[in-house]
Amino acid sequence: MKNFRALCAIVALSGVAGACQKSEEGLTLVEGQVIEMLTNKPVPFAQIEVNGQGGSGLHSGYKPVAGPQLADANGRFSFQFDAAAGTSYVLKAYSKAGHGSHWGEEPNVEEGRKNRNLVIPVAAPAWLKIRVEPKTGPVPDQISVWGPWYDQGYISTLDLRPKDYGTVSYHVVDSTLPSTTTVNWEVNFGGKLTRYHQPFTLQPFDTTEVVVRY
Repeated sequence: MKNFRALCAIVALSGVAGACQKSEEGLTLVEGQVIEMLTNKPVPFAQIEVNGQGGSGLHSGYKPVAGPQLADANGRFSFQFDAAAGTSYVLKAYSKAGHGSHWGEEPNVEEGRKNRNLVIPVAAPAWLKIRVEPKTGPVPDQISVWGPWYDQGYISTLDLRPKDYGTVSYHVVDSTLPSTTTVNWEVNFGGKLTRYHQPFTLQPFDTTEVVVRY
């Protein structure tokens, strides 16, 4: 150990100060597998993206810096990218089928190192089918429907008018949502507002129908 420290001191004096320090930049290997969160099954042909964050503060979020790289039929991947000093890296993944990473659950990457056995968990999509129950007689002036679909923002509202009541709309939902999730709606009859709700359950790649009644 004493000899190693002495060698580091000699190398540092010779002007190659980084030779005895941990590398934080350069060619970085990432290997692992993309899996679906609920089932732990591999996600075939997922696309992996390296996201980097430099500095700190609200305006320095993670941004794509390398990729996308394609996983194989078993969700496995192995590739290298050139890491920059002073930058933190995470791996995100998504698929054409609609899988996507969850914020805060992406694996971190050690710059300039060999990162093996990484696991990228992704959520499978599900869908909500929203339709208004047809009725004879007076119809509401407006029906506002809101729920946790994210194709229009995480919590979105549909403002339906009488011309919209005969249509059906589909919305993308994260299949990892709690089982107590509900869709809510407010019916406006001449200024009189009445609220309703309907709980629903989800399975990956399934469609759940919510019937808006009044």
